[in-house]
Amino acid sequence: MRIAVLSRNKNLHSVRRLLKECRARRVECDVINPLECQLVVDGKQSRIVVAGRILPHYDAILPRIGASITEYGLAVVQQFETMGVFTVNSCEAIAQSRDKMSCLQILAGAGLRVPKTVLTRSRRSLENAVNAVNGLPTILKVLQGTQGVGVMLIHTPISLGSVFDTLQGLGQDVMIQQFIAEAAGRDYRAFVVGDRVVAAMMRTAPEGEFRSNIHRGGQGQLVRLKPEIERAAVRAAKKLGLLVAGVDLMESDTGPLVIEVNSSPGFEGIERATGLNIAGMIIQFIKKEANRRKRSRRRI
Repeated sequence: MRIAVLSRNKNLHSVRRLLKECRARRVECDVINPLECQLVVDGKQSRIVVAGRILPHYDAILPRIGASITEYGLAVVQQFETMGVFTVNSCEAIAQSRDKMSCLQILAGAGLRVPKTVLTRSRRSLENAVNAVNGLPTILKVLQGTQGVGVMLIHTPISLGSVFDTLQGLGQDVMIQQFIAEAAGRDYRAFVVGDRVVAAMMRTAPEGEFRSNIHRGGQGQLVRLKPEIERAAVRAAKKLGLLVAGVDLMESDTGPLVIEVNSSPGFEGIERATGLNIAGMIIQFIKKEANRRKRSRRRI
């Protein structure tokens, strides 16, 4: 079996772990920089060219598309899909999860509980927006931030107006979101592969910080999720069409809330916190699913 990981940096921890697990399972694996891919569509045969050579056939593609290259990266993923290659997370699924507001709209439409959220460009209606999310303090988020970047906790109307104006001046659309006081500085990361949660950790923010992201200094520890939280994580990933996902949830006074869904979740922190072989589970799932799809095509 031959698979490819789409990533700009083969030295990233997650990519190195995937390569190691591929070797252990005798799976041939290439790392392809999406930005080096030339996409050829000529009405006859779609193909992808890297350094002047047409890429060979792959049984599966695992996209690890960073936010900074979302648009081009999605075009590369879609080209593989057009060529009939199994992509672990599809172009559409990645796009839906990457846009925070679109993600919440889809989840809420499916009946999943999410924090109260307002997307607005109206400076005059900021007070109404804040009231709609239960007032101050409130969370401000840009639509495509990652690893806690672009997430701010606002305590006063003056700060709200100032930050809003600054982000608008930078061309950033802003979400105003309910601050879950009872869960401040603590959330859950559920790692979903296929149709189940394979690992989960509770993340706790460092003192003085409300963001619990591991990249912001948060600490992770192995946790057994309550059944309702686990079900919400699996439903969220499935509704977005993601086969591999990191789902972030908070436990509020009214039940679990889905905060975000990540289509290219890192797993250094969760492997360290849980002691589980997440990379191995991903490769094993890819092998099984790629073989299943291959058998299905043969029966047609």
